[in-house]
Amino acid sequence: MPNSGHSEPSYVVKADDLLALNYLPEDHLVPSRIEWINRATDRILSQSSLEQLLRTFHQADASPSVAQLRETSALRLIFPTDEARGEFARQFTKSCKIEREEREYRVTAIFPAWDKAQTVSDMLVQEGLPPDCISILSRASSFVEPQLVRLPGYSKTTVLATVTGGGLAGAALGVAILVIPGLGPVAAAGAVLASAYSAAAAASGIIGATGAAMATMLTDKDVDTYAENQMERHLQHGRSFLAVDTSKTALPIPNIRRLLELNGGRCIN
Repeated sequence: MPNSGHSEPSYVVKADDLLALNYLPEDHLVPSRIEWINRATDRILSQSSLEQLLRTFHQADASPSVAQLRETSALRLIFPTDEARGEFARQFTKSCKIEREEREYRVTAIFPAWDKAQTVSDMLVQEGLPPDCISILSRASSFVEPQLVRLPGYSKTTVLATVTGGGLAGAALGVAILVIPGLGPVAAAGAVLASAYSAAAAASGIIGATGAAMATMLTDKDVDTYAENQMERHLQHGRSFLAVDTSKTALPIPNIRRLLELNGGRCIN
């Protein structure tokens, strides 16, 4: 939303819309700077409030104070001209629509480990789900050489993430490595691997990565500072995410949820 109370051309992205930043086109307009604000007071958000916001961003059972913080917090993007702001607004409106549509048709569950998620993936295929509607994400260390490190280059003009080969173990298992800004290498299999750019958006939608959403607008240091949130910590602790695109199957969504939860998954959307 435009911010008429700010002296410079700016656009305000509410906290609830942050994930839509993942769906911006690769050549989107980049702001000259950004700032976190409290929309109710139009003041800069304190560092402690920002840390609490990002730490609890995807927390389902948020306390009243956390819910209020989420409601009032926003990211203000400052642009050099009104024209640049207007073009970004058009791009972001489209990305919000894409993000909402994908969220509507996606069911995601957390599993304690990759093998548990893979077993349930096989069961879903046996139930008639097309394999290309299932994606699995986990930390990369289980599949690749220990020396694999996060790829550099999360500058304002880079794509949100990069897909790499992932070494012999990953290749043998049909697993690619999705490098998500602020989180690092993530092992990915299934429909999420359509391309490097679409995979970045899809993976962020599955795990709720706020770091990836802001990567093209922040410096490397800022991404490291802002990225951590509850969902990302699940990956860091070895858990896996399995996501189903229900738009590609006639199997009822309640049936999919039931199968996931009866086999050790915890649905998060």
